[in-house]
Amino acid sequence: MDKFRIRIRNRVIFLIILFFSLIAIYLVLFLNQDSLPKSSSEIMSFQAGVLSSFSILLFLDIIKYLRTMKDKGELKKLFIKENDERTIMIMQKTGAVGINICIIGFACATIIAGYFNEVIFFTLLGATLFVSLIKGLFKVYYHKNL
Repeated sequence: MDKFRIRIRNRVIFLIILFFSLIAIYLVLFLNQDSLPKSSSEIMSFQAGVLSSFSILLFLDIIKYLRTMKDKGELKKLFIKENDERTIMIMQKTGAVGINICIIGFACATIIAGYFNEVIFFTLLGATLFVSLIKGLFKVYYHKNL
């Protein structure tokens, strides 16, 4: 269980770094928007909403993991949940790790492209939504059939 606690601690550290990185990226892009090509206010609002939503979700995950690390019962529940054979098989069948990397990459590229070109922004947004939809459909399919 100590190895799992260390894994959770490392996950919390990674989430904290990611949280502050998102805030830093948004601040750098927001403060330097005068030197970047002009983009529409809808795109700027979308980016602000996405980045703030991700930041809130990351913050909630950090709190959840910190609470879990303090309570041995909750830590054991999380250990059982993460090591469930059915869940692991579903993740393997859906290629969850690879698809998550693609979704995160597309999302970051979408946010950055919004500062430069609207066509590229909407194209990447469509690709991100499509990959997310496919992942969701795979999850539903394998949850019902495994």
